[in-house]
Amino acid sequence: MASASIEHVTKRFPGGEIAINDLSLEIRNGEFLVLVGPSGCGKSTALRMLAGVEDVSEGVIKIDGRVVNDVPERKRDVAMVFQTYALYPHLSAFENIAFGMRLHGMAQEDIEACVGRAAEILELGPFLHRKPRQLSGGQQQRVAVARAIVRDPQVFLFDEPLSSIDAKLREQMRVELRKIHRTLRSTFIYVTHDQVEAMALGDRIAVMEAGVLQQVGTPREVYDHPANLFVAGFIGSPAMNFIPVSVSGRTAKARALELELPYGPHLDEAILGIRPEALSQRVSAGGAMIDMEVDLAENVGRDQFVHGLVGGDAIVARIDPNVKVTQGERVRLAVDTRLVHLFDPKTGLSVL
Repeated sequence: MASASIEHVTKRFPGGEIAINDLSLEIRNGEFLVLVGPSGCGKSTALRMLAGVEDVSEGVIKIDGRVVNDVPERKRDVAMVFQTYALYPHLSAFENIAFGMRLHGMAQEDIEACVGRAAEILELGPFLHRKPRQLSGGQQQRVAVARAIVRDPQVFLFDEPLSSIDAKLREQMRVELRKIHRTLRSTFIYVTHDQVEAMALGDRIAVMEAGVLQQVGTPREVYDHPANLFVAGFIGSPAMNFIPVSVSGRTAKARALELELPYGPHLDEAILGIRPEALSQRVSAGGAMIDMEVDLAENVGRDQFVHGLVGGDAIVARIDPNVKVTQGERVRLAVDTRLVHLFDPKTGLSVL
């Protein structure tokens, strides 16, 4: 395993389009780091530059302290797992895993030992004789991971490997990937557009938008203390509620809401951020109250998400799933002021 670093890296495509703009990111030895952001934000381009399949326009990429800008892909000691499994349909799972080792002339005894170790880690033993068409999507994904494991690379790179499988299997594979990382104790760099997947997998997550790094931190840090409006809106499901407010001292006011802030932000206008779970029907001492006109209720088992309007502002609240609410009903909700956020509308940066 090894560390990796991206230092002031920019990627320009022919025609001048900037896919990555001055990206700097340190990936720690043995870390599971997730690059997350919407489609087209540059996260896969960053991964491909680490792998050596995309050139760097500006800046430096290092693996284990060695500059690799001009090092060919095959000599970077990294292994990449793609969204498509890229398995040879005419070869068995064993031969797919062993393919690269055979190309390098490894002895059969050593190949069998390496494939056996990878198959044990990934519980593929009973399936090694099967062709890809005889394997489930999850089993094919594990074969692709096993093919990377046998290379014994310093760094594993994953480019949205779970995006093409169904939701239940994605949950299972998330658990499996965490177990694999714990067993191998290798450096994993993982790309996804799914913020739930990022939160579940990453030791740290790096949020990107339009080629620019927005914030890096543990999933809890990024969720509890978003650096700006984009991160606050992207991380969390349902998304954070945003309400334009006027500010006077420590008091924030909207059309149908008034609450006291922990301190004065020195702004006249701001964007108030309230996560759905900060709204409840439990009245707390000193908390603000709002009245929501219900438009829609989503009962999803352990949670109920109620969509509605507060003074004309669209709001989503997370309430007790046993409480029955109907369209047009007015529901009184308490705001947990300990969990509110405030953003500068001009810069988008968090000020609370």
